Amino acid sequence: MGQNKTISLDEDTAKIADRLPNFSRFVRQCLLKHASQATTASISHHQDHVAPESARIWGETKDKCNPRHKKGRCPICWGGQ
Repeated sequence: MGQNKTISLDEDTAKIADRLPNFSRFVRQCLLKHASQATTASISHHQDHVAPESARIWGETKDKCNPRHKKGRCPICWGGQ
């Protein structure tokens, strides 16, 4: 296999890790998912919103483009939701 890394867990996370059948596999999957999401977020920042800032009044925080905008769902605001 690849390179070994050491991590420190607190009491709560150590209990969670103890319940996992393959902790290393779990960590590898989490790292891959994190890298994928970071790449998607990076790509999204290079795109434009479908609505101007003044029209971003949707979502829980009232800062998202209309999810039914005539130009389509904004990938920056709504991603893969």
